Amino acid sequence: MASILSLYSAAFARRPMATQSATSAIIFGTGDIIAQQLVDRKGLKNHDYTRTARFLFYGACLFGPVLTKWHQFINRRHFDSPLRAVIYKVTLDQFVAAPFITVPMFFGSMSIMEGRPHEAIPRIRNSYVSTLTRGWCLFIPAQIVNFAFVPISMRILFFSTVALCWNTYLSFFNARQKQLQEQAENSP
Repeated sequence: MASILSLYSAAFARRPMATQSATSAIIFGTGDIIAQQLVDRKGLKNHDYTRTARFLFYGACLFGPVLTKWHQFINRRHFDSPLRAVIYKVTLDQFVAAPFITVPMFFGSMSIMEGRPHEAIPRIRNSYVSTLTRGWCLFIPAQIVNFAFVPISMRILFFSTVALCWNTYLSFFNARQKQLQEQAENSP
């Protein structure tokens, strides 16, 4: 295990954007597979591979790069004490990035990638509060640990590992929101 973490750390040092984008793609794709196979119990025959591809793309091309730049921004800030640094970083991450970047970006981009851009705003509106408040329950404690104890080169990996459960939830919740919108459109 130590050699895998060393390889990851070396890859991060050489190419942080590529490493973190690949990590995000794997975690988002895996979260969707878990949602479809273990939560929805679709089986391989009924697996929605296009949906998984959307999650892979989102992780690699949207979330990974945005999160990389966000963490670079947060990590450039210096404070008098480690405690102040953790409080500041968690506050910025959870009360700036989550409500104004990551939650709207997820639901908006998924609607667009599903070929339903007109659903982006309603899906964000319908999912925003519950997603944000549930996310805080998981990510505030996780980010406290992350910013207090995890080396910078491992923060995205730590965050992504925690996020695997969250991404499974997001995949499941996004699919349910899409179904509800389709039912509403098809109702007389």
